[in-house]
Amino acid sequence: MDNQRVNSYGIAGSIYANYIIQSIALIVIMQFAESISKQLNTDVNVGLGYVASGIGIGKILLMFVGGMLSDKFGRKLFIYLGMACYIVFFVSMPFCHNIDIAFCLAIAIGIGNSFLDTGSMPALTECFPRSSGSASVLIKAFISMGSFILPLIVGLFYKYDIWYGWAFLGFTAYLIINAINLLPKKFPPKDTRIKGNQGSDDYFIRKPNFAFEGILLIIMGFTTTATFVIIWQWLPAIAIKAVNMPTIEAKQLISFYSSASIVSVFITAFIVKKFLKPIYCIFILPAMSSLVLLLFYFDLSPLMCLITAIGMGFFAAGGVLQLTLVVMQQMFPTRKGLAVGCMYTLSGLSFFIIPRVIPELAEINVSYAILADLIMAVMSTLLGLIVYCRFIKVIDMKKI
Repeated sequence: MDNQRVNSYGIAGSIYANYIIQSIALIVIMQFAESISKQLNTDVNVGLGYVASGIGIGKILLMFVGGMLSDKFGRKLFIYLGMACYIVFFVSMPFCHNIDIAFCLAIAIGIGNSFLDTGSMPALTECFPRSSGSASVLIKAFISMGSFILPLIVGLFYKYDIWYGWAFLGFTAYLIINAINLLPKKFPPKDTRIKGNQGSDDYFIRKPNFAFEGILLIIMGFTTTATFVIIWQWLPAIAIKAVNMPTIEAKQLISFYSSASIVSVFITAFIVKKFLKPIYCIFILPAMSSLVLLLFYFDLSPLMCLITAIGMGFFAAGGVLQLTLVVMQQMFPTRKGLAVGCMYTLSGLSFFIIPRVIPELAEINVSYAILADLIMAVMSTLLGLIVYCRFIKVIDMKKI
């Protein structure tokens, strides 16, 4: 194995390791809700919903700018900036007693998310230009790994009455070790282009229209993210309110969700590499999510909570957002950082809107939260179908 390939695998390993922490950071506030709400002297739903919405603001503020700057200055700098933002949050949050300062720390999570994505997503494409779909989808495995591990850590800490700050300091040590590991790695050129299955990057029949399919793909950044964020962050609360599920069991639903997501990621990565192009997945997977949510809406029960956790983990969290990004990078290969910035800005918008809207809907009727998720999934399906119709007109399917 040549040195360049070894270096690429080393970079990918550090990137994937970072995504374990990224997934933990995105849900850690709600997972440690009882402890953090007492520390901040606020309520679990509306008060912490306000704090968590800061994540979306951070993503929205700097994702687009981060994408453009990543194209100009390279990927490594922005990966390090993202890690630094997470360290600021994990070190500061356990000692914070002001809800507005906590909100600002949540913004740091969003900013870290923006920098990490705008550095990492293009870097993976540049490390593996001929298997960018599989490399990008595998991110979800490590995101799901973090989502699987965190509820187990939370359960352990609550069971033995351990201060949650020790977990945050442990996450900080993890980031520092990974930063040291990444330091000597040399990244590939930032203008490396995605190649087709025959090693060609010339697969266009005609020029894509950014103002049409580009905009549709960017909107899908919102709808595909919202589809899994609602379940990811709020399924335990739905289970507790709708079917009186015990708190510990409700939180463990996220572990089932994450396990299904991990299985889905490897299956999807294999299928995308061998059989099914990413363009097909961006409407098939949302369609399956729509079916799961439709069944859940009409049957609120403990069994359906479990089925929904597994089904949405498999179909909504198995990499559809990453595959949508791959499709956008295929259509606009010279602007990979910009593609990440645009799509993930809309993704960040969902992290801002969902924590504000879903708790209010759930207060009226818990089924409204599920209905909102169903609408997002159906929108993703329709947008994916429209993009597919345009995709086959501008790209030679035999060359990708």
